[in-house]
Amino acid sequence: MKQSVALIGPGRVGCAVSKRLYEAGYQLTAIIGRSKVQAIEACTFIGCSPTLAFDQFTESVSAQIILLAVPDDQIQKLAQQVQMTINFLEPPTMVHFSGLHQAEIMRHDSSPVSLLSLHPLLPFANRQKAFIDLQQCPCALEGDTPQSLALGEELVNAIGGHPFTLDSEKKPLYHAAACIASNYLVTLLASARDLLINCGIEPDQAIPLLLPLIRASLANVKDFDPEQGLTGPIVRGDIGTVTEHIQALENAAPELLQLYLQMGKLTALISNRSGRLDTGKGIAIDHLLSAKIKALIEGQDATCLSEKNN
Repeated sequence: MKQSVALIGPGRVGCAVSKRLYEAGYQLTAIIGRSKVQAIEACTFIGCSPTLAFDQFTESVSAQIILLAVPDDQIQKLAQQVQMTINFLEPPTMVHFSGLHQAEIMRHDSSPVSLLSLHPLLPFANRQKAFIDLQQCPCALEGDTPQSLALGEELVNAIGGHPFTLDSEKKPLYHAAACIASNYLVTLLASARDLLINCGIEPDQAIPLLLPLIRASLANVKDFDPEQGLTGPIVRGDIGTVTEHIQALENAAPELLQLYLQMGKLTALISNRSGRLDTGKGIAIDHLLSAKIKALIEGQDATCLSEKNN
């Protein structure tokens, strides 16, 4: 028989995961929000009875699994409050969804609860889309016991995802990788959009113009890996094009120059690793980029020194 579940924090992550679990046959005992109204609205989305909506976490007392779907900086405090306040009928498993923090962050003294971290490798911009995208989603697991990890695999399979385990000490590095792949990708695309707008492209047309390029690039990475899927002037060794890019950014968008140079350095490393970049051309491109980065840093240092003296 599947274990009972209480959700504390019915935001995008909590609602999407809980709806998946509910539809997979898990019994929900409580949906607990900052207000009763928020909790009732979450019940409507999940599909469970509004009688399960509460604004006090003491209602999670009977659940065998307690989902703490709250922001990272609230996990530790809330987990400790729950453990200090509730006399559990039986020790539950507490689950948080942070990609950064270890499950152990929920530990309170000698509390007998089991601890599990379950992180769907997915951007939760919208709960309905996240509910759909959880199907086939990779999910990182990290916990305090083999039993916790076994439960984690059961939960991930129930929501339609693919579980994989992480060493506790590696979670910050894992989360940085996720941040680069998702958050920074969005930032890069916003920067590319702004450059197109600078070229005279209408703002509402910039992203649609880039999407075919983005999709093709992602397909290349999927089909050939980053080293062989890389295209563009650096892997071709076209230093003339790179030089013109730098000059154009210096004139029209200097705030993006350092980003271009640093990404260029990393792109050159990948190009070298692929074996596709001519050695001599690679050295010339690296020297160009390094010299520009050095000049930028020296210019920033000089500006800071001048401001300090003034």
